[in-house]
Amino acid sequence: MVRCLRISLFLPIWTISSFLSSKGVKGYSIAARSVLHTCKSCLRAASFDDVSEVPTPSTPSSTYLATCIPGLSPCLARELEDIHPDIADIELSGNAAVTFTATREASLNVLCWTRIAHRLLELVAASSSDPRDQLYDRNDIHKFISQEIEVRDLLGDGKGGLLTMSVKTILNNSKQLPKDLSHSHYTALSIKNALCDAVRDMRGDRPSVDIDNPDVPLVAMLRGIDGGASISLYRSLHSPGSLHKRGYRQGAIHKAAMKESLAAGLLIEAGWKERVDIARNDENSKVCLVDPMAGSGSLVIEATMMAADISPGLMRMRCQIPGQNLPPVTRWKSDEDAIKLWKEVLLDASRRAKDGLAWVRSDKGQLTFRANDIHSGAVDLLEDSADAAGLLHVIDVSNMDCSDLTIDEIDKDASYFVVTNPPWGVRLTEDIASSWDGLRHFLRDVCPDKTEAWVLSGHKSATASLKLKRDRMVPVQTGDQNLRWIQYTIGGQKKEKKDSKDSKTRSKSISAPSRRSEQEDSW
Repeated sequence: MVRCLRISLFLPIWTISSFLSSKGVKGYSIAARSVLHTCKSCLRAASFDDVSEVPTPSTPSSTYLATCIPGLSPCLARELEDIHPDIADIELSGNAAVTFTATREASLNVLCWTRIAHRLLELVAASSSDPRDQLYDRNDIHKFISQEIEVRDLLGDGKGGLLTMSVKTILNNSKQLPKDLSHSHYTALSIKNALCDAVRDMRGDRPSVDIDNPDVPLVAMLRGIDGGASISLYRSLHSPGSLHKRGYRQGAIHKAAMKESLAAGLLIEAGWKERVDIARNDENSKVCLVDPMAGSGSLVIEATMMAADISPGLMRMRCQIPGQNLPPVTRWKSDEDAIKLWKEVLLDASRRAKDGLAWVRSDKGQLTFRANDIHSGAVDLLEDSADAAGLLHVIDVSNMDCSDLTIDEIDKDASYFVVTNPPWGVRLTEDIASSWDGLRHFLRDVCPDKTEAWVLSGHKSATASLKLKRDRMVPVQTGDQNLRWIQYTIGGQKKEKKDSKDSKTRSKSISAPSRRSEQEDSW
């Protein structure tokens, strides 16, 4: 008896009211409250804890998959924990993806704020793990779609127009897939045809396909299992393409440019966000971030975005990447509140960016950003990207050999944080020996004691040339390259500095302002 009453307490009042009304009970609202009052009394008698408040109905959650660069999934999992409290059940799915559950509001916050994820996908349906439910040919695909997918919820019933769609297929463990499902294009075509058949059976016509900006971008993931296949069908919250793009790279791109998501992931792994948080809460805390080999500026621009609390989603809208104002998730028939929630997420992001930029621009000088590269072409690209991002005025940029960098008038109260991605052979074909010699000189002879340095390397012998003892090493994979993100703490022994005459023949100091830093940015 008590068990039944305890369950009834978790029903909202309107549910009980509707039930009593359907049974012809007059004054059902009062009756419903009476039922709840009786339930509370019984529970108190049974010594149950806190029953003073009637729980409100929980917001429904869905299951999501977020993909990332291999090696960054633990970092992505930590990022998700910080984005919204309604994100739960976070689990790593290999080294390049994370699964989690979230409400619609929480998932929209992830879409706006994730810096590491490449794709954000919501699970629509999945085959069971039972071997008897494995798929072996296109007929099985058609059967799965017809039995497991409710097309009325997915694509609409035509009232107000059918939603457009696209289908992409990703094959995992492809050597174990059946031959009929081993081609991604034809498998995607089979899924599309099955969905079109289901719509035709429902209303006599077919949905349209839009590969550029579909309302429902579908992603099917097939995994080979002993000659059969399991399938998980997702719908993407964003337009086709990768979330790593922020939009500030416009025109030419550096041949060795680091993906924005990789830069953000490395910075988070290095603890940059924690350093920023400390500075926000302590007016006496000062941090100088330096990239002595900045290339086109991925690390320093992403670090500045984090410090200014600018979300990647807001940056994509600023830089006018198509499909960002109203992403596909806001058009789905099954969630009419998504547009309102998305606007609220963007409004909150705009307020945070305004406050963050004001703090970074303040005269307190708690954070400073310095970027250098020897190649003038790379520096031009860096300044173009920083300008497009509205952050050029915050970053001091110089163009010189790394071995010529100096740090003038060192603020003894400031901590120095070096992040860099020097050339390591496969990435660039230039002679890397002199580059690493210059980096070694900068780290060992120029940087103050206790400087924390993080170096990305894909070349073991090049890393050894620094002659520094590492504190930590994080494996990362990009493309076919296995890289290492390596942490060093600079000690107190300094080499003899070059004489002043030689220094004058070299370039200007790292503290020299950007060639365009005095221009007003447009944020």
